[in-house]
Amino acid sequence: MPAPAPAVSLVLRAYPRRWRERYGDEMAALLAEREPGWRDLFDLARGGLDARLHRLVRPPAQRVAAMPRREVVMAVPVPRPYGVVETQPIGELSRRAFMRRMLGVGAGILALEFIGGTIAFLWPQVRAGLGSKFPVGTLPDILSRQASFANGWPYAVGPARSFLINVPAAMELALGNEASVPNPSADQLLALYRTCPHLGCLVPGLCDELKRFTCRCHGSTYNILGEKLKEGPAQRGMGRFAVLIDADGVVVIDTSQLTDGALNRGPDALTFVDAAPYERKCE
Repeated sequence: MPAPAPAVSLVLRAYPRRWRERYGDEMAALLAEREPGWRDLFDLARGGLDARLHRLVRPPAQRVAAMPRREVVMAVPVPRPYGVVETQPIGELSRRAFMRRMLGVGAGILALEFIGGTIAFLWPQVRAGLGSKFPVGTLPDILSRQASFANGWPYAVGPARSFLINVPAAMELALGNEASVPNPSADQLLALYRTCPHLGCLVPGLCDELKRFTCRCHGSTYNILGEKLKEGPAQRGMGRFAVLIDADGVVVIDTSQLTDGALNRGPDALTFVDAAPYERKCE
């Protein structure tokens, strides 16, 4: 998810003025090419904190400019006399200063994570996934994309993670009969949720041999109407979304209305019995 532009601007203004005068235009051009995300915002904030802390261990720019230039001459190093304590060069960190700096960086990172998490929690969330209404198209549109829908083959609707079932034609298909129902009514349509009730695996399409659904994760098997059969660990059938046909004839799947599948209570409790034995599953 991209980071909000006000937060990016706020983090950039936290950099030292000299840094912004030197690198501000280059950074602005880079951010214009790539829409920064939360990870980028975190990296910018960490860089700003480092820029402010790092300048404290360097001599001011005025002093550096005023220092006389000296010619670098290679010389043979002279051994230090025994017992002489070497002084720490300017610009290098002592162990204590390094520990203070790391402590400050850690505290700053924790503060930024807390602020970022708070902003992410409070920022408005716009969702277009499950829980929405998905227009599939008119029945002629569906048949133009998959003519076999009239013969009972499920029509996969990716955004809604569901199979649209033409119930009367699908039942004839599972019984081994040929049928064509090109104009089913809304109450003859069924939207099966493609998530297996066992552990949430995506259920593939019908197998050609049995005209049944079989989850590839653990072998849970369902008939063409999504009812649980013998094989597999799932305890219930596939979930079902509400289906309607609007005034313009568009089939709509409402994923905000999900009904759990019926519990598996054996072959006598099925509302539809297909042509294959109850215990068989797709290979």
